[in-house]
Parts: sequence; C-alpha cells; structure tokens
Amino acid sequence: MLSYEGIFFDENSLKIIKANELYHLPILNDIIHYTFKYHPLENEIFDELVGKEFEITLIGYGCNGKNSGFQIKLPNELINYYINYDEDNNTKLKIPHITTSLSEGAEASDTKNLNFIPLENPITIIGKFGYWIKDKNKEYVSFEPYKNIKKI
Repeated sequence: MLSYEGIFFDENSLKIIKANELYHLPILNDIIHYTFKYHPLENEIFDELVGKEFEITLIGYGCNGKNSGFQIKLPNELINYYINYDEDNNTKLKIPHITTSLSEGAEASDTKNLNFIPLENPITIIGKFGYWIKDKNKEYVSFEPYKNIKKI
C-alpha cells in the first residue's frame, strides 16, 4: 500500500525545476519527488512530517542520456529522516536527488548514479512531505498520516 515516502513538489516548484533542467529526455517524470525511503517499515513511517512544507536546495545537475535529475541538499531538520539506503550496500545512503526525465527503458532509481555537476547558483524550492500510495486500482500522493490511510 505505501510504496514510498518523500518530498513532493508543487506546481510552482515544478516550473522552477523544469526551467533549470539542461536536457529534457523523452519521458518526463510526472510526479517529481525526492524519496526518503522506498517501502518503509512501520518504524520508518514519519507521520510527524506528513503534510509539512520544507525548503529544498538544488545543488547539482546530471544527465547521462538515460537519466536526468538534480542533486539536492537536505535541510538540517530532515537529515535524520533520510534513510534511503543503496540496495547494493545497505550501509551507504543514496545521493539525495530527484529524477526529472528519462529515456525509454531507463529506471528512475538509476538517477543516484549520475555525475552531478555543481550548480553555479543553487536553487531553493518548496516541497511537501507525503506518501506515494499504490492500491489495487489506483496510485496517488497522500498528505494524510499513514495511520489514517490504513483505515480507509
């Protein structure tokens, strides 16, 4: 049911992100987000953050022809919540990033492997902490505490 948790960006932030993307690959990511944890366990679900807005800073950009995205800097208040570990090395955190566009057959999860070039002028955007919910017949972003979603 809960696929991942993270920061989801509103329309204004999406415009800023897309205006600063250097290369638009064929497939645009329609739900631009920053993943904190994929398939979180019960003790990794952060209802105390859900629905809150945070300033996120884009600090680098990368594109390898398959994936395009931005490296981000977390606000200090969120550092301890970022538990998105690399699947191959469960003690190494993934580089904080967002995927903006992809080529056919590319995996969004590979954006973490890009060579991010520092932005000359970092860009601050606003996002809201939420959950990507995947039910049998629908997928959606929720800004409700997970304990409330489970009862629905």
